[in-house]
Amino acid sequence: MKIDSPADFLQKIQRNTKAFEAAVTQGDTHTARRLAEECATLYHQLARRVPLREQFYREQAKEWKTKAEDIAVTPPSGVQKTGTDFIGDEVATASVSGAETRTVPAKSRHQVFISYSKPEQQIAHDLCSYLEADGIFCWIAPRDVLPGSDFPGSIIDAIDESRVVVLVFSRSSNSSPHVIRELTRAVNRNLMILPFRVEDILPTKNMDYLINIPHWFDAFPPPAQQYFGTLKETIKTHLASPGPADPRPDNPGG
Repeated sequence: MKIDSPADFLQKIQRNTKAFEAAVTQGDTHTARRLAEECATLYHQLARRVPLREQFYREQAKEWKTKAEDIAVTPPSGVQKTGTDFIGDEVATASVSGAETRTVPAKSRHQVFISYSKPEQQIAHDLCSYLEADGIFCWIAPRDVLPGSDFPGSIIDAIDESRVVVLVFSRSSNSSPHVIRELTRAVNRNLMILPFRVEDILPTKNMDYLINIPHWFDAFPPPAQQYFGTLKETIKTHLASPGPADPRPDNPGG
């Protein structure tokens, strides 16, 4: 596979991470060490390609280098603990090796949280790369969830630290309970929600209650990528304005 864009690097890292976990479980230290070293190299390359995330990627590279060194000295036991991982609205159980508990979350500087459902994963990641290329720092799953960290907690922290939430609005996200939870958190924090509508459908009542209809962005007919520019300019305008007012209480109806 030819690796050109940051998204290509991240997809390769995700595949390597899964293969690394499988190798650890099977006690295949040679393969696990090779995969850890490759992940470290990929993160180093990302650090050079994405200056806004250089520190984060260098820390990730250091963590993977440490894993490779630990495996070389002491073969992993294969004892696992269970964590949760989900992309958009897909939830799955992921095995996390003991070596991954060494990871220390890096403090991000993101301004935009991208909410999406799994069928729109490619659009969401393309949008993330497009915005970050112009200096708009984003948080997107699963890229920004460190191995071994609490996934729901990471989502909450990421939304709370954002200024804008971009919703890749589709038939799938329209009915996704996970997307609804993310948007509810954003509303409670008085954040601007920008729906980027990639399908010509109307929101459900729950969705309609949460999103800002006046800020619709219709991204069809496809490809959705051709509409990124207009969305970016709106985001930049909002980020240039004063920050949001004090957050709403977590339970506005209480």
